[in-house]
Amino acid sequence: MSLITLLLALAGFLLFALATDEHHQRRLGRRPDVGTRRRMRLAAWVSIIAAFPPAIMAYGAVFGPILWAGMLMLAAGIVFLALNLSPAWRRTDRRS
Repeated sequence: MSLITLLLALAGFLLFALATDEHHQRRLGRRPDVGTRRRMRLAAWVSIIAAFPPAIMAYGAVFGPILWAGMLMLAAGIVFLALNLSPAWRRTDRRS
């Protein structure tokens, strides 16, 4: 259950990051339109909220929210490092 919590938190923060113009442009090669940005943010919130029940199931009502908060912080750090320190995924056409 802890792994599910982490994966959902990672998905949420990755969606939040890709909903910004800079990261979307850098990673996908174009800027998101308003509808795409709104859907990505909504999906991010749903993912982060969906990470809460597995944390509660894993450690109970007392320590589950602590696990959830910790996993959110870990996921935010991982996404930050992955998006800002890794090279951009670029498509290159190398024709011979």
